[in-house]
Formats: sequence, structure tokens, C-alpha cells
Amino acid sequence: MTAGGAMDAQAIRGEIEDIIVKRLKFEPRRLAELTLDTPLPKGVEGSLGLDSLDFIELSIALEERFGVIVQEEDEIVQHFATLGTLVNFVRAQRGAA
Repeated sequence: MTAGGAMDAQAIRGEIEDIIVKRLKFEPRRLAELTLDTPLPKGVEGSLGLDSLDFIELSIALEERFGVIVQEEDEIVQHFATLGTLVNFVRAQRGAA
């Protein structure tokens, strides 16, 4: 067991998927198709189809759930590219805290 609220990638992924279903109102069955390589932004082949409002809502939820603050719009583009990049971003931010 890890102390100090440390979370592994699987736990973070589960929390992010929970946010996607509860906050963004996505169908839970769509998560079954998600992999770490699944693109998040709409307009990308095979993506989850998130739009700019979804990203704002997701970044607010990440701040509430993990204490992770997304500073700039370019950070959203970079870190919210796929489920995997988002999990890594949250892990890195929590590790730096």
C-alpha cells in the first residue's frame, strides 16, 4: 500500500473514466472501447469525441478530484490528446505536488 494518496495509472484512469461518464454524460458502455491510445478530441478518427466544452468540464473535474490545475490552452491540446496522455499528465502533476 502506498501512503500519501499516491495513485497508480490504473486508479487514475478509473477516476478519469468515472468523470467522463458522470460529468460529461457519456454512455458507460463506450468506456469498454477506450484504450490508452484512444484520442479524446472530436474530429479525430476513432476518438471519444470530446469538444471544447467537454475539455473545460474535464479540466475542472480534474482539479476537483486530483488537485491538478491545467494552466494554458496549449496544455489541454498536449495533455488531453489521448486517454494515456491525460493519465500521464495527472500522474506527473500529482508527483510534483
